[in-house]
Amino acid sequence: MDEPLPNWLRTVFLVHLILALVFGGLLYLIPGRTLTGVGWVPVQVGLPGSELRIPGSTFVDPVISRIVGAALLGLAYTSFRGWRATRRQEVHLVLQMEAIFCVLSVGAFLAGLLFWERPMPVIGWVFVCLFAVFGVAWLWAIWSRR
Repeated sequence: MDEPLPNWLRTVFLVHLILALVFGGLLYLIPGRTLTGVGWVPVQVGLPGSELRIPGSTFVDPVISRIVGAALLGLAYTSFRGWRATRRQEVHLVLQMEAIFCVLSVGAFLAGLLFWERPMPVIGWVFVCLFAVFGVAWLWAIWSRR
């Protein structure tokens, strides 16, 4: 027998929807400005062996950044569907996908810490925490049903 969707899970879906929509939309529409604005990319970058400085957003790969934005917008849509759902059975696959994405994202950030040549900007730590919190929430929703 299928259970109704708990209110706490609907709230998690709503918060995730808003955050994924904002960050995904910004990355999709203005990737260089977004990554520079949050401190992921320095405002000015010095060229090696030169006094010349150029905008840091020049080093942003707009295609990959927009693909990440598109993925976040897709996740926002699934969170919208989860928020609108009334039964647990309707969101089971969404919960699995969200959990996998968050766990793999935390892993990607942690791998980046090991191999990145500069310290992770503050926004990176914010994203690690957000992915970890959402990952725990999605996993809790999956396991609490059993």
